[in-house]
Amino acid sequence: MKAALIKHLRPLQSGPCCLAILALSAFWPVGANQSSELREPSAQPRPAPPRQLESAALQNFSRRVRRHRYNLDRQGILVESLDGRTVLAKLNPDTPLNPASVMKLVTSLVALAQLGPDHRFVTRVYGDTPIDQEKRVLPGNLYLVSDGNPLLGRAELYRLTRSLKRRGLRRVEGDLVVTGPFSVNSSSNPDYPVRYLARYFRRTGIRIKGRVYAAPKECVSERLRIEYLSHSSPSLGDILSKVNAFSVNDIADRLGRALGGPESMRQYLIREMGLRPSDIRIEKPSGIGRSRMTASAAVQVLHCLRGTLQGHGMQLQDIMPVAGVDQGTLRGRFRHSRYRGRVLGKTGTNSTKDRGVSTLAGVAMTRAHGPVFYAILNNGGGVMAYRRWQDEFLRKLIQENGGPAQALQTRPKSRRLKGSSSWNPSPYWEGLARVPAYRRKIRRKSRQPVRTSEVRTIPAPASAST
Repeated sequence: MKAALIKHLRPLQSGPCCLAILALSAFWPVGANQSSELREPSAQPRPAPPRQLESAALQNFSRRVRRHRYNLDRQGILVESLDGRTVLAKLNPDTPLNPASVMKLVTSLVALAQLGPDHRFVTRVYGDTPIDQEKRVLPGNLYLVSDGNPLLGRAELYRLTRSLKRRGLRRVEGDLVVTGPFSVNSSSNPDYPVRYLARYFRRTGIRIKGRVYAAPKECVSERLRIEYLSHSSPSLGDILSKVNAFSVNDIADRLGRALGGPESMRQYLIREMGLRPSDIRIEKPSGIGRSRMTASAAVQVLHCLRGTLQGHGMQLQDIMPVAGVDQGTLRGRFRHSRYRGRVLGKTGTNSTKDRGVSTLAGVAMTRAHGPVFYAILNNGGGVMAYRRWQDEFLRKLIQENGGPAQALQTRPKSRRLKGSSSWNPSPYWEGLARVPAYRRKIRRKSRQPVRTSEVRTIPAPASAST
């Protein structure tokens, strides 16, 4: 249409008429003759806000807090359905509070998302040269390569040094090099595990002639030529089951170091799980200290944790304890037959920080709404009082939402994890152990017969005369 107009007005393209035509063409709508599919799309409808229910259980909890003159602003509660469309109770859900050991759910989420529940931590021992079988000496360096086994302890280090000595190793001419996120206990000093390992070598009788130090794995990967021994941990799912059921701080902190540390975990949650930066601050992966998390962030972590586990064919009760059923911190709570097995949760307690902290987060089974996520963060008060109020709040909440639903199916939780506790020899090391020079010599003391000449005859005492 624009071209046709210019064609009819071609004789007028001189003088002032030309300027008018140019101005007309400049302001002509370019998309006037185009189809409507290039128009700006209409705005998408916003999702409806979640339905807010009135909760008598929450009102009763608030009255108890005021009656004891605790600060209501330091209490965070959020209970919502699995689809997030119904909020059953809400109190300061966006206020950052101390979560205590509920932070272990964050550590569990990051570990499962990055490693998977079937992951096993493997610690390997290498040498860059063969062992001199006659002199029982390693001419080169000895390497311990770790990927952060959070269960590796003193007993495993003792078994390692004993396995090396039983196969004949007596002296290392080179260095003892430790690489990877190697830890022995909850010490935050990275040099401590290395010194501890060197101490076990000395006690066992294996001399390290060179240095003992830690080095990055990429600096020594080319020298890892001969594998000697390896040690595997139980599966990550079993480790998390123990950590959450018994709230083991040491294992949680060591697992967090293997994942990159608190800040790396926080950035992963913000980047991959959609948490807001103001919702979470991690001081220690176990929750010890003054970490911060909102009740809404705790519920969001439960949402993500459930989805991650379902992707591996698992459920929340596979890594979290069921109240009144499983061994652990929830064993003595919700033991009444009406509520036993209907509450799944992770407890948190810290009586020395923030004037007393008690927390609980997990899943409650209701008839009206099915399983619901809950997070209860109580700061600034008596720990035992908070526990009683948490249990009372959940019981009343379940009751006002149709009563308890069917109990959760769970598997037993145990403090003792089933897994490999021995160091497995490699084919090279197994062949080396078959050499006669390396077999353990058992000396038996033979019983020599007593010579008759050495036997003294003791005369009988003379009978007394009468």
